[in-house]
Amino acid sequence: MTATVERAPASGNLRKHTSRNPVQQWLLARFHRRIAALTAAALPPKATPPVIVEAGCGEGFVLAALGKALPGARYLGLELRPEALAAAATQAPRAALARTDVLHLPLRDGAADVTLCLEVLEHLRDPWTAVAELRRVTRGSIIVSVPNQPWFSLANLARGKNLSTWGDDPEHVQHWRATTFLRTLNRHVPVQTVVYSFPWVIAVGEGGGR
Repeated sequence: MTATVERAPASGNLRKHTSRNPVQQWLLARFHRRIAALTAAALPPKATPPVIVEAGCGEGFVLAALGKALPGARYLGLELRPEALAAAATQAPRAALARTDVLHLPLRDGAADVTLCLEVLEHLRDPWTAVAELRRVTRGSIIVSVPNQPWFSLANLARGKNLSTWGDDPEHVQHWRATTFLRTLNRHVPVQTVVYSFPWVIAVGEGGGR
């Protein structure tokens, strides 16, 4: 008898990055370029080499893009799902990886020059505790992104995706308009820069770790 191996269902992040939809791939490539540019601008001039952490790195697609754009940095990817970490080890082999929850980051205060948390906060029941952890471990800048509603859902509806949830990702528990998200984020982290990369909003905030 052959044993049946159950595989974890593909995450939304993996489906998104491996989609053959050319428009989606163009939007993702633009998003990655903007994240790389914001990260480069946020790096302190005397950090050698700078330490860049991605909390909730998923399968490592952003880490891979950053590694190409900023090859001189040290990268640490943090992710809770073991199957995603296994994929990230292949996708971004230069990055150190660790399994952890974004609510309890295993880093000392101010360990990172830049910390990224991209398309993660909308999945959390308590996103602001995660933001506090991001700020604690960052001596430089925090870069976060979330879907900008209702445009995120409308874009999905236009291509027939997630019809039963009116275009929203069924894994999302938070649903923010950009203005609402930025206003609330600014109560927790001083927001320095805002960039829109349809259908996402990206914010750069000030870290609190020293």
